Amino acid sequence: MNNQEARLILQAYRPGGEDASDPLFAEALEQARRDPELQKWFAEQNALEARLQTRLERAIPVPRGLKSDLLALRKISRVPWWFQPMKLAAAAVVVLLLGLGVFFLFPRPQTQLASFRETMVRYSAQERGHIIFESHDLAAIQQWLQGRGIEINFDLPTALPGRSTQGCRVVDWNRHNATMLCFVLNGEHMDLFVMDRTSLPDLPDTGLPLYVKTGGLMTATWSKGDKIYLLTGENKELLQKVLQQTSI
Repeated sequence: MNNQEARLILQAYRPGGEDASDPLFAEALEQARRDPELQKWFAEQNALEARLQTRLERAIPVPRGLKSDLLALRKISRVPWWFQPMKLAAAAVVVLLLGLGVFFLFPRPQTQLASFRETMVRYSAQERGHIIFESHDLAAIQQWLQGRGIEINFDLPTALPGRSTQGCRVVDWNRHNATMLCFVLNGEHMDLFVMDRTSLPDLPDTGLPLYVKTGGLMTATWSKGDKIYLLTGENKELLQKVLQQTSI
């Protein structure tokens, strides 16, 4: 199990510890104990759920006598249901609490696009072992990628000339290969990730870059032909400057 799989599983983990004995959750918890970054994320997730639960309890206090009222509903009564407003109100409160609890305490899993963006940003921010093959020669980089069975039929932004290339690596995302090209342009560090379009079907096909800040970095994501492109940089203006010269 990798960090991405563990994160998706732990998003459904109940903070009370009821799921700790489940083998699937146990494996994800063990992965979190081994990885400091995942462990930090899990602690923040638990803290957020605890705060939401506290706010929910304060916002909708449980009425006094709720338990006795609910038990009374189980008894056979000759009084029509429309003469029992207090009991109906108590039942409505329970349903509301349950609905809000499910909504707040069990957040929806990340979309594939958000997961891809977050994973690539972690690689972009990685300092040690950032690139595997170092070269300022784009032709040499393409040859290295081809030697590992990676397709190189992708379009680089015209504002990222080959001489600004620092190297590359191949990263794994959900069993799909994504090529990372590292650039330094006018002293600014950027990484371009390229992956097959079929690996990320939920990317909006707007024809324009989608700018989102993730993990302290700005990202721009777009598709062209059969490829997905994701560019990371320090700020949105930098990415826009690079991409405004590129036909997407």
